[in-house]
Amino acid sequence: MTVLNVREGYRLWAATYANENAISSLENGLAAAMTPSLGGLRLLDAGCGVGRRLHEAGAASALGVDLSPEMLAEGAARYPSIDTMAADIRQLPLPDGGFDVIWCRLVLGHLPDCAPVYHELARVAAAGARLVVTDFHPDAHAAGHRRTFRRAGAVHELEHYVHDVAAHLNAAEAAGWRLSARRSAAIGPAARPFYEQAGCAALYPTHQGLNVVLGLAFMREA
Repeated sequence: MTVLNVREGYRLWAATYANENAISSLENGLAAAMTPSLGGLRLLDAGCGVGRRLHEAGAASALGVDLSPEMLAEGAARYPSIDTMAADIRQLPLPDGGFDVIWCRLVLGHLPDCAPVYHELARVAAAGARLVVTDFHPDAHAAGHRRTFRRAGAVHELEHYVHDVAAHLNAAEAAGWRLSARRSAAIGPAARPFYEQAGCAALYPTHQGLNVVLGLAFMREA
């Protein structure tokens, strides 16, 4: 199995990234449960990928930002109504205080240090804004699971850095975010069909109950 840096990995994955898998499905349910009602609010998806969550978000306005031009191009073809831009989420070309709700979903594990992102997202957040962060769970990494995808029959592993809960909370607090909720998503019955589709049904019992997605919700201090 090859280990790819983020740029190369998402370049290769872009064409099929919109297809759900066990992790993305569990993450979406977790993020939805932690996101406030978006009606009338301004949403930023920091690290939006192809933007598959933006087109159904229901916010008054929504912007997706991603570093991968291939992912953004795939998203534009699939979801032409969404608004996206190419940028590094550690240095956003956006004004201060412009968003009421921010998503940063399955992104921070690709960066060696999550602190700059928490600071930058605080800068573009309005007073009282909500931030929803998800990450590949440290428990899953400790159990030997990795962030992988298939392309042309080959399995590729994406570069990943483990940030434990304390690292997230310390970085967020230093940037002016206050924790409002912490949850995890574990392998359970909802994930079983994905194992079966991938021909890995025999692995399901050994993975059942393992936390694979960490979810954190924060509020921006005034």
